[in-house]
Amino acid sequence: MRKSELVILFSTAILILSACGKKSVFGHVEVLGHGGNGLEIVNAFYHDNSLESIELALLTDGCDGVELDVRLSADGTLWLYHDNELDDGTNGTGCVETSTDEYLSTLHYSSVDQEALIRLSDIPKSYLAEKKVYIDGRSSISCTNGTADMNTFVNEMVAFQNVCLASTEIIVETRNDQWEVAVAAAGFTTIKFITHFDQYADVLMNLPTVDIIVVTNETISKHNISQIHDDGLEVIIFGMRSVKSTREAYNKNPDGILADNLRTAIIEKH
Repeated sequence: MRKSELVILFSTAILILSACGKKSVFGHVEVLGHGGNGLEIVNAFYHDNSLESIELALLTDGCDGVELDVRLSADGTLWLYHDNELDDGTNGTGCVETSTDEYLSTLHYSSVDQEALIRLSDIPKSYLAEKKVYIDGRSSISCTNGTADMNTFVNEMVAFQNVCLASTEIIVETRNDQWEVAVAAAGFTTIKFITHFDQYADVLMNLPTVDIIVVTNETISKHNISQIHDDGLEVIIFGMRSVKSTREAYNKNPDGILADNLRTAIIEKH
């Protein structure tokens, strides 16, 4: 049996035992794995944005979907990678955006299991059935101080959506207002990240096509979320790395939480 299979069985057993006999008070709140099974946590089984991490998250009972960080390669292909430069977490150098697919296919993370970098298209579509996939499309290129090609990004996202099962919902965030408009025009549900609630009024004024607000747990209140709901938008909270902060996030009544510790988030939901 592979390590990934053992991890999934172990994690599922823990969740079943923890949730047994309990009724979820926050059943309406979706739990989404940040970068797969979690981002930047010391007890993560696998590196974020790796196929192993995504597989573990999506096969865990109670996980509603995953958030993935996506960048365009020099060949115009969507690759999963969070950091700005490859030197930060792999055996490679440079940036995804300035690297060819051939080069990127030789790289792995500088982690214990040395998981390979993967394309967005490498994720088995069966894993994504009846799941939500939140795409964080990275537009800036730190190696050149430039911006990736917007039209290529949108076209690649449409192509990916077309090969996914009908039950998979693709939702896109870009942190670039021009890209946000283009993604919305292509028919995607869109996300806008804000660092504080004070920025919300500007979002309503300048980006009326946005459907979901993403904000850190420490910078938003339950009242703020209620205000956003009154405007017909959804709210996703992230930045919880403890049981206490996860409970605080649930009590604010968001529509979803972006979990860095997926197991804790699912257990606390019940």
